[in-house]
Amino acid sequence: MKRLFLIRHAKSSWDHPELRDIDRPLNEQGLHAAPLVKKAMKERNYQPDQIFLSPSKRTRMTTELLFPEESTEVIDSFYGATPGCIVHFLRELPNEIQAPALIGHNPTWTDLHLRLLGKPLAKLPTCGIIVMNFQCDHWSSFGDQPGELVDIIIPKHLS
Repeated sequence: MKRLFLIRHAKSSWDHPELRDIDRPLNEQGLHAAPLVKKAMKERNYQPDQIFLSPSKRTRMTTELLFPEESTEVIDSFYGATPGCIVHFLRELPNEIQAPALIGHNPTWTDLHLRLLGKPLAKLPTCGIIVMNFQCDHWSSFGDQPGELVDIIIPKHLS
């Protein structure tokens, strides 16, 4: 069995319109939400064994808040990726990885939820996490069977 954590970056700032989209940092709401989500993950014993993230500043900042002591890998193709690109990426993972976390963007994560589970999700909010299990032993067969939704963590539902 494989587990997948899809994590949308925390809320970003639009205070500096001169910045390129990829360079936008988190705003105060995002800086507040990420520690709540980190606590919820710890309470639920959710521990990814590898973290992959988009190169955007907001995903980097989110990753630092959620996984400050974990090794991470920036995947340039995550920025602007399609769900198909993400599935292809996952099918190339080494089988030793059991539970990767992917930190990226909407609408890709919401669309990927539909593709992998066959069920619509209105919209994954910022700093939201989708936890899914897949009955496959090898990443090369990832996505051949629909996954099972384990949990959705939404920051506004956390105290």
